[in-house]
Amino acid sequence: MIEKAIQLYEMMAARFEKTGWSPSQAAVYAEIAEFMRNECATIDEATEKLKHSPLFLAPSVALMKDKINAYIRAAEDDKVRGVAEVYRQKLEEIERDPATMHDPAYFTAAQNLYIKYYAPIEAFKEIYNNYLQLEGNYDFTTHRYAGGQFETLFLPFRMAFEQFERYENNLAECSHRPEFREVIPVSDASYKRFVNDALRYRSNPSDADPVTAYNAAEKRVEAIWSHLNGEQITEKIKNYAGVERGACLMVAPPDEHGDYEYTEVITIKI
Repeated sequence: MIEKAIQLYEMMAARFEKTGWSPSQAAVYAEIAEFMRNECATIDEATEKLKHSPLFLAPSVALMKDKINAYIRAAEDDKVRGVAEVYRQKLEEIERDPATMHDPAYFTAAQNLYIKYYAPIEAFKEIYNNYLQLEGNYDFTTHRYAGGQFETLFLPFRMAFEQFERYENNLAECSHRPEFREVIPVSDASYKRFVNDALRYRSNPSDADPVTAYNAAEKRVEAIWSHLNGEQITEKIKNYAGVERGACLMVAPPDEHGDYEYTEVITIKI
C-alpha cells in the first residue's frame, strides 16, 4: 500500500511539472514521495510522520505560491504598472512566514491597481458610444437633433466624460496611448475626428447644434454615398422603407494580409 501512495505522489509531481505553471507543487509532491520512501514503512506511519513534519502544510503553501506566480505572469502580460510588484512582495512575505498566505490584503491592492488602469479605458469607450449616439441622431436635413433630444443624448455623454475625468485629466493626451486607441475600432481619421468632436462637446456643448459645426460631417456622408452605385442605393431604400438610420461602410483591405476597416456610421432619413 505504501508503494501505491508513493506512486500517487510521484504522478502528481510529474503532472504539475508538465504544466509548467506549478513548480512549487511539483517540488513539494516529489519531496513527499521521497520522504515516504526513505522514512516510512506503512501508510499509518507515513500519515503520522507527515502530520508532524513541515510537509503537512507544504502542499497548500505551494498551491498559493504557484497561484501568485501565475498572477505575476498575467500582470506582466497586461502591463498594468505596479501589479506584478504587489504579487512579488506577497510571495516574499509567504517565503518568510507561510501563515501570511491567508491575508488577502495583497489581492485587494492588486485589484485596486487594475481598477485604476481599466476604469478610464471603460469610460473612454462609453464616451465613444455616446458620441455615436449624438452623431447618429443628428438630422442633416434640418440641422437639428431628432426630436430636439440634444440634452437627453448629451447627458450620458457628459456622465461618461466625468467618469473618465475621475482618473485622467487630459483626453487628448490619453487618446495617443495604445490602451485607449486599441479599444476604438475605427480608422485613424475617424478616431481623430472623434477625439476632436468629443473635446468640443465637452468644452462647449452649445456649439454642437449650429449648422456650421456640421458642414464637414455632411460632406463626409456625401463622400460615402459617392462610393456606392446610385441605382443600387435607390433599390435598397425602397426595400428598407421606414428605416431612419443604420447604414455603414466597410472598406476591404488592399491585399489578403490587410484588415477590413469599419469607417463610418451614417444616418439616412426616408
